[in-house]
Amino acid sequence: MTKKFLLYSSPIVLMFMAVALFEPWIYRNLITSGEIDGRLKGEHFDIIAHKGASGVAPENTLAAFELALDMGVDMIELDVRNTHDEEIVVIHDETLDRTTDGTGIVHDYTLAEIKELDAGSWFGNAKYAGEKVPTLKEALDLINGRCQVLIEIKHMDHPHYHDFAEKLIDIIRQEKNGYDWIILQSEEVEYLEAAHEYDDHVKTKKLMIGEDSTPLLAFYIETKMHLGRAKEDDRMKALNPEFHTLSTRRVFRMHARGFQVYTYSPNEREEMIKMLHMGVDGIITDFPDRLVQIRRDIEAL
Repeated sequence: MTKKFLLYSSPIVLMFMAVALFEPWIYRNLITSGEIDGRLKGEHFDIIAHKGASGVAPENTLAAFELALDMGVDMIELDVRNTHDEEIVVIHDETLDRTTDGTGIVHDYTLAEIKELDAGSWFGNAKYAGEKVPTLKEALDLINGRCQVLIEIKHMDHPHYHDFAEKLIDIIRQEKNGYDWIILQSEEVEYLEAAHEYDDHVKTKKLMIGEDSTPLLAFYIETKMHLGRAKEDDRMKALNPEFHTLSTRRVFRMHARGFQVYTYSPNEREEMIKMLHMGVDGIITDFPDRLVQIRRDIEAL
């Protein structure tokens, strides 16, 4: 009886597994509208510039941040690393190779050495040639509270980073009303705990699903295995799954558990609109100008 049951039920089980696996694809391609309609009227969502307006200017540079501000974004997300002389600079990768004309690990170079590098020519637009890697202080001074800033701390198992969170807070303290518009975020809880031990006024977000996660593994492992435990952490307010992993049902389930959902990085207009129809709270994108135009189109309904 058991063997027959397994034999006859296995196709149904496999079908349900396939539907679960391809659920996001089904929602994006067969169910969710890519057109603006009245259902989006009045819906609030945050426009978050990924590394600045990184689709139209070199990422994590002052040029990209200024352009994002001109576009009217709600937040700018940026990434930080430590130099050899323990100055905090704004750069995503552990190495210099992809976004500068230098090579090697960021923390092997002093700030003065990094400031000699060209962080703009790689982008392919001559107007950005000679753009420099900014310090965090330079970036925050430029933004100056004109929008919120999400500072993402990447995990680094290196002595240079032993008091990294504390150094970040020292810089935040120098900004006018910095506690109001600057947020530290990380997947690594030790940085956030260190930040709160040093100064409990700082705002933090624990990101359970991060930009560098593998999308399907991030959703199935992080949300299913750790979501219950995550609820016990009052500072874990937001999830930021990759947009290919989302469906309306999944966003609803995350909301039901008390989390906001900020997805990354849909860059095409249709993809952004589909994410808004799914109910996300914000979109992290390389092309914030496209999302700003979507907001205007919705407001014009």
